Amino acid sequence: MSNPSDPYRDDAEPGSDPVLRERAQYWITRLVAKDISATELDTLEAWLVADPRHARAFARERALWQDLDTVADALAAPPPAQPVIRPMPRQGVTRRRLLRAVPVALAASIVAALIIPSLVLDLRADHRTAVGEVRSVALPDGTTAMLDSDSAISVAFDGNRRVVHLLAGRAWFDVRHEGRPFLVEALDGETHDIGTGFEVRRDGGAVEVGVTQGAVQVRAPGSRSGPTLHAGDRVRYTAAGLDKLAAQPAARLASWRKGELLFDKQPVQDAIAEIARYRRAPVWTIGDLGNADPVSGLFLIERPDEALETVVQMRGLRMTTLPGGIVIIRPNPAP
Repeated sequence: MSNPSDPYRDDAEPGSDPVLRERAQYWITRLVAKDISATELDTLEAWLVADPRHARAFARERALWQDLDTVADALAAPPPAQPVIRPMPRQGVTRRRLLRAVPVALAASIVAALIIPSLVLDLRADHRTAVGEVRSVALPDGTTAMLDSDSAISVAFDGNRRVVHLLAGRAWFDVRHEGRPFLVEALDGETHDIGTGFEVRRDGGAVEVGVTQGAVQVRAPGSRSGPTLHAGDRVRYTAAGLDKLAAQPAARLASWRKGELLFDKQPVQDAIAEIARYRRAPVWTIGDLGNADPVSGLFLIERPDEALETVVQMRGLRMTTLPGGIVIIRPNPAP
């Protein structure tokens, strides 16, 4: 008969043992650091399969980290109701659970790194989407803005001009024409609508603009003017200037607004990153994937796990799914 006070007994609350909890927290922090080695990853996998309690403890700690990313939603006022396409469920977290499950110092650092920027974005944004959510928004002038997963915009219209600030992620605009100019500002650059439909996307310190119909004029930071783009044209700008990208058929641009990801000889690392935008749990790559052949094909954003599995199989990679939904993708070891 098992000892009721034994924290390792089978009927103990999953993840309740402090030793297992501490070990699970260690592995979570190693994964979040994104510099975990292949040897460490093998050790983690062995630890997870050694005892079901290890996997339960890991899943419990992973769920807490996932909840930390949504605390801001519980603190902020509920946003206005909007039509939603493929929303992902969101979960709340209590302060008691947070402080019980994670050491105070660690919790404070996580709050500073994750929650505060999220709160600031919530305060600035007029419209924001969750991870895995694609939303169509009707702007006050009748323009349609479609926001991709994990994206945010603010709107500033007055009697002289209409300005949309892309705060995060990606947005596609079908602009209603009138006397006032329509501008999209991102990272101190500006896209001035001349035609009808275009996409603006932020990625780190860069902004990419692509035109699906009509024409736009793009001005990079520090410039007074810029090139005019037509359907299929694309540019990318940073603080250092503006570069023209290879044109694409207009129908391929912003394919996410149709629920699709369309890859045409996309580097494997980039394809994985695109798919990962639609998963609540993170996807991390370990090792060099640069030698893998590019990826071409059409994938559904509502089935990101299926898309990842297909890419992994196509390119002979190794994928490990950890408790809590974390996915690790790496090259297969050399024979």
